[in-house]
Amino acid sequence: MFKHILVAVDFSPALPLLQERLKTLTAWGTERVTLIYVLSSRYPATPEETHRPHYLAKLSELAGDLAAPGLTIDTEVRSGEPGAVLTEAADELGADLLLIGCRGHNRLHEFFLGSTALDAARLTRKPLWLEPVAEALTGADYRLMMLATDGSDAVAGAEAQAVTLASRFQRRLAVTASCASEGCCEREIADAHRHLDSIAERIEDLETRVLDGDPRRAIIEEAKREKADLIVIGKRGRNRIQEFLLGSTAEAIARDAHCPVLVVPQGT
Repeated sequence: MFKHILVAVDFSPALPLLQERLKTLTAWGTERVTLIYVLSSRYPATPEETHRPHYLAKLSELAGDLAAPGLTIDTEVRSGEPGAVLTEAADELGADLLLIGCRGHNRLHEFFLGSTALDAARLTRKPLWLEPVAEALTGADYRLMMLATDGSDAVAGAEAQAVTLASRFQRRLAVTASCASEGCCEREIADAHRHLDSIAERIEDLETRVLDGDPRRAIIEEAKREKADLIVIGKRGRNRIQEFLLGSTAEAIARDAHCPVLVVPQGT
């Protein structure tokens, strides 16, 4: 599944929950983990290059805490714009998943997403797991996986990833939004149902649902109502123009979801 996971480490309050999530994910058959800290070039007050040995030592200590039989753990400190550095490292090192912790829903949440996690979501060519971190969130449950799809080519990778992950969850739900109350025709709604049925042929006991309303709002509200433990979404593009087209729905979900979000690039 995720043989090699690259983990963005910033030694913030996000770290303990991120560690718990990583331990659960690595139990799915991960063979290698790379812990990476970025000396950001974005802000004047960020750590200087002379601090590199300090952060390498801290990463080494963290690697010791995460050590497990059969698991190789590497550590790196890089410099630059964090979102770009992390996604470039994932490509360069051949990671199967990039794991980033997002701070809780307060004033810092929007700032953090805008500065690092959302940049990574726009730039990534690898699946990206965004882990929300707040004091109220503990543990790493796998009760309900929710796939958000619009049936386009851009979400084919997300659908394939959901098929792979499905057996890890007690419940599986695939949703799409129709905006029926805003004039979607019966044919469009029927097409949405047919597409969801085609996914159900690949995922055992999949629940399917066509939601009514703006996808950006309807999917978030459904995830909250169902207490989803993971939302799987797709993103557009694999070239320098398309990579910035995360999409308004995907971006809204990445910003506002109160559970982890797995962003899967087109063609993954």
